[in-house]
Order: sequence, then structure tokens, then C-alpha cells
Amino acid sequence: MKQRLKKIDRIIKVQQHLHKNAELHLANLQRKESELKVAQEEILETMGDADVLHGLFVDVIANRLKRLALEEDRVHASIVTQKIVTTENALKVKRSEKLLSRLKEEARQGQEKKDLIAILEAVVQKDRTSLP
Repeated sequence: MKQRLKKIDRIIKVQQHLHKNAELHLANLQRKESELKVAQEEILETMGDADVLHGLFVDVIANRLKRLALEEDRVHASIVTQKIVTTENALKVKRSEKLLSRLKEEARQGQEKKDLIAILEAVVQKDRTSLP
């Protein structure tokens, strides 16, 4: 039983590590998405300033804006997928923790039964030896 508890505990640690990595990956994707949005807003502000461009680089800027939008869409799709992965990892951790607590409770109850049986046998043994 102790080996099983140790094994489940190791599994929980691995699953927690995987969950933490999934959360970090999700945070990085969200950060990247916000950076892309900021870059797009900056380009749009620059395009709105007629004094700076004078219409010379409109095609180049439009292409850059399009690439940023496509990248943002790709990152957003990755975020949706990563949220699912992160949630699944969190559920795996919770299930494993519940399993561990059930196994610990079973081990505790088994030990209590052994102790009770030992006490009862000691009492019965004492009663048998005290009879004349």
C-alpha cells in the first residue's frame, strides 16, 4: 500500500508540473496576442497620421497589418486549444489528488483495523491465561 501511495504521489507531482507548464504556455500565448493587438493599433494610428506617410507606404503597411491580423488569429486559436489542455491537466491533478486521499483513508482504516484486532487478541489472550 505504501508503494502505491508513493506512486500516486509521484504521478500527482508530474501532473502538477504539466499543469503549471500548460498555464505558463497559455500566459505566453495571451501575452503574444496582446502584443499583436498593440502592434496593430500602433500601425493603425500611424496610418491615420497623414503628415507622416503622405501615401507612400500604404501598401507595405497594409500588408504588415494583414500579417499581424493573421498571426493574431493563429495565436487566438492556439489560446483556445491551450485553455482546453490546461483545464484537462487541472482535472487530472484533482482526480489524482482525490484518489490519493481515498487511498490514504483506506490505509488509515486498514491500520486501525489491524490495531483493533491486535488489541482484541491481546484481551482474549489475557482472559485465557487468567482462568484457573
